[in-house]
Amino acid sequence: MGDISMQVITQDLISGKKVLLRYDIDVALGKGTGDRVQAEGTLRITEDYKLKAGLETLKLCLEHGSNVIMMGHIGRPNGKVVHELSVEPIRQWLVDQGYGANLGSGRLSLLENFRFDRREEACDPNYAQELASMGDVYINEAFSAHRPSASITVLPTLLPHGAGLHFAEEVKTLIEIRNNPKKPFIAIMGGAKVTDKLLVIKILAEKADAVLIGGKLVAEIKNEQVELPKNVMVGKLNEDGFDIAEETVASWSGLISKAAMIVWNGPLGKFEEEKYNQTENVAKIVLQSNAKIVIGGGDIIAAFNQYGLLPQAESKAFVSVGGGAMLKLISDGTLPTIEALK
Repeated sequence: MGDISMQVITQDLISGKKVLLRYDIDVALGKGTGDRVQAEGTLRITEDYKLKAGLETLKLCLEHGSNVIMMGHIGRPNGKVVHELSVEPIRQWLVDQGYGANLGSGRLSLLENFRFDRREEACDPNYAQELASMGDVYINEAFSAHRPSASITVLPTLLPHGAGLHFAEEVKTLIEIRNNPKKPFIAIMGGAKVTDKLLVIKILAEKADAVLIGGKLVAEIKNEQVELPKNVMVGKLNEDGFDIAEETVASWSGLISKAAMIVWNGPLGKFEEEKYNQTENVAKIVLQSNAKIVIGGGDIIAAFNQYGLLPQAESKAFVSVGGGAMLKLISDGTLPTIEALK
């Protein structure tokens, strides 16, 4: 399906209105260091790419709306209040970004983690109605949150609504890959959960010249004796099985260098440990290519960040904020969140 006819945020849509802004606040949190550690050891944001991706939409809402109510979820508290998953680190991040005055005046407010209320993931219409009563218009700037929930799929049906600027760009870029990829097209798939990724691998194999497989997927494919199309190239693992082998990187490099389009999801090994550096080596080959590059998924963004390659990736590639959402949109051609914004 080529036509994704969503309403997208405009100045007219939000002008003078109370804006409910569904934001991508589900970021990686870790123990703070230095002056940020409170007595109770407050968590801090360790990687803020998703938060930065929505700033253009936040600025537009503050410029033209009367008030902005920012909201979202962090982690999986399963309907319970979990102190470590509070939105406080997000509030602090907003202050650090220069939004302290907006927060102080009440023009910008931040709701507590939606998933503290079990009605959010239950798609409860009463909960959606409670949220709708707080605002005049709904904007979704949380592309990575793609599973049905009260704030994502029910709430937009109750108010005038639109997609955020980055959300709209994600959809446009990924639908183009699905419908009209540039050739030669190479897909790189890493990480784990072969059962989740198998359908996407097969769909990508129909469109791509080659699909290169690394990470835990390699062992899973062998253990489960998964049958794959002929143009899917499963990498060889190193001796301890925690990274792809050097010879695999060498055999892939020619294909990657000649590609006109590259889509990459998931690391190719245990990148957190310095000795497993093949993800970094492949990343450098990808960034040196002349291809149109799309990378997505929290782990691969964390890997690029760790290698100091994220700024280069941001200038040269399209960095998707959603790994699961990116793959699902490429495989299905739409998402429940997109349907809710039509």
